[in-house]
Amino acid sequence: MLVGIRLRRLVPKALVLSSLAVTLGLAGNPAQAQETRKTDQFGTINAEDAMARLDRFAIELKSHPESRGVIVASNTISRHAALRGQFLRLANGYRNYLVTSRAVEAERISVVEGNRKRESSFELWIMPRYDLSTISEEASAAEPPTPELFDAIWTGPEGQCVGHLPIELYKLDDSLRILSAALQHHSRAKTWIVVHPRSRDSQTATQSIINQSRELLTKNGIKPERILVAVNSPRGSTCGVVDFWIVPQNSTKADEAAYYSRLMEEAEKNEYTVSTVYFTGNEHIRDMVLRKQFVQKEGDLFSRRLLDQSLRNFTRLGLVYPVTLDDVEAGLDHEEKLIQLTIYFRERRR
Repeated sequence: MLVGIRLRRLVPKALVLSSLAVTLGLAGNPAQAQETRKTDQFGTINAEDAMARLDRFAIELKSHPESRGVIVASNTISRHAALRGQFLRLANGYRNYLVTSRAVEAERISVVEGNRKRESSFELWIMPRYDLSTISEEASAAEPPTPELFDAIWTGPEGQCVGHLPIELYKLDDSLRILSAALQHHSRAKTWIVVHPRSRDSQTATQSIINQSRELLTKNGIKPERILVAVNSPRGSTCGVVDFWIVPQNSTKADEAAYYSRLMEEAEKNEYTVSTVYFTGNEHIRDMVLRKQFVQKEGDLFSRRLLDQSLRNFTRLGLVYPVTLDDVEAGLDHEEKLIQLTIYFRERRR
């Protein structure tokens, strides 16, 4: 399991329903089982293909006005899985498409987080509209033993930072609503909200993100003492990012750098191999220029000394602002004893 890496990282172990039969109320109720059916299932596909599948689902729902639809979203157990929040934003984006583009009544379509599988999947189910007993959820879950990155939202111009018309939900409020629901399950856990502003962002703009996040979480029933916030180094001049974590209840400070540092210490102590190194933020500087300065090679045993030397080499280039450990994120694959690194750069004006 890969721990702690953004977007390409494995996410926290999901709180899910015990089985699909229990989830959908199929066990022990033959009459109900006759009315409940799965109409489609698909994995990771492009937006156009997903919309075509959802179009057919909308037709099914409109053909059966006494039915309702359920999207069962099951993330993968692979170390390349999406962040849990990111995956649920995609599932809720499918729901949003059905409501806004195919005029399915919002109350007739819901999203359920399913058990993790070898491959991610989205199952589309038709169920009796007014039989609310067919969905059951656990009310609480054990807190995570270590900090777990739940989601990451990019801030800045949508066209440059988000992409063109993504089907997944991508706004700050979307992520916060999904995080709120997760925190209701992890009833004793806390959350970190870590803002990495754009280098051009004012303190007022950054504080606005923090205030908005606090307000929405508390509005959704999350006690203020469960919310820990921090402002960390910028991730670039064009786009910023907000990280949302679910962390143990004894956490007293939102400290991403300390968490990643502990992962690196563990990797060095236990002789983990460097699997992949990602560079981000270098819009004009080619990767090959940076990799010539990177002495911590992929395929070698991880060395904190070599990583520190590489960061100094980047800074000496004079093309980027000083790169420190605060600009490095790490993820561990405990089963394969691998460490994955992401290094963020901020280019100097030319």
